[in-house]
Amino acid sequence: MDNARHPWLRRALDLAPLLLLILLVAAFGLIDARVVTPDSLRNVLAQATPVALLGLGAFVVLLTGGIDLSAGVAVAFCSVVMAGRLDAGDPLALALLAGLVTMALLGLLNGLLVGYLRVPPFVVTLATMVAVQGATLWVAQKGVLILKSPTLKDIGVGQTAGIPNSVLLVGLIAIGAWALMRWTRFGLRTYAIGSDPAAAQLAGVPLPRQQLLTYVVAAIFTFLTAVLMISRVPVVTPNLGGTPLLLDAIAAAVLGGTSIFGGRGTVAGVVIGAVIVSLLTNALRVFGVDPSSIDLFKGAIIVLALIADAGIRMLRLRLDEGRIG
Repeated sequence: MDNARHPWLRRALDLAPLLLLILLVAAFGLIDARVVTPDSLRNVLAQATPVALLGLGAFVVLLTGGIDLSAGVAVAFCSVVMAGRLDAGDPLALALLAGLVTMALLGLLNGLLVGYLRVPPFVVTLATMVAVQGATLWVAQKGVLILKSPTLKDIGVGQTAGIPNSVLLVGLIAIGAWALMRWTRFGLRTYAIGSDPAAAQLAGVPLPRQQLLTYVVAAIFTFLTAVLMISRVPVVTPNLGGTPLLLDAIAAAVLGGTSIFGGRGTVAGVVIGAVIVSLLTNALRVFGVDPSSIDLFKGAIIVLALIADAGIRMLRLRLDEGRIG
């Protein structure tokens, strides 16, 4: 294995998400300048924040070669739990704690089934997705809840020096996530089991416990996403988040360079991927694409991203094996 061969190509593969974002901004700007005005780009960044947070949760699980299909509906469940507590008169801190505990328990359940009982992640999270969806409808029996929390409103729609507070908050969380994945044993072990589970186990990594922890951490990102969602949209319904947000999050992770095969991806890549997804959505709206067709385009983008991921994985393998002269 010769990692010194073709350093420019390796660097280009590493920077592919950023290069794609720059290319899209330039292309959309030429097609319609309204897409790249300062106000439009500010809106793109704000719209990308919940996608980035949920995408970071998807990223952690994808690194292990797993997937969490329950995350989208879990955002709605967590939102109605917290909104219900606020509507009942609980202080904000207690409502947030209720949401955090709820999501931690869901992550614990997913992690136990995947890590210790060895049930495939797709099957586990599909089952919990259905269960959580039912639980959301049961908890939200009051229907629509209207929140009137000044603190949440300041997070969701407030600005500091012209920058949305939600963008600043997600930026800080992303820095914390980068530190977690780069400098802690949790991050190193997560990358290890995604790259080679057998080798990681031989090196002493406790696979079941590590997989459990990854689902708990992913659930915490789901909680943070729910907090951001109810801060931006004070009218809370059981439809908040859901499958569309989950698809955007997975697309953000994959477009950002996270491999669906595990072991590869970066926090920065996920954030860039979320901005790409938000930019595409905003551009399609400016171009006058029918709202019902936007999901069609997003689905096509996800398929293309998966194909690109497989191609990049094969190219990296050929580089490592020295089969590219």
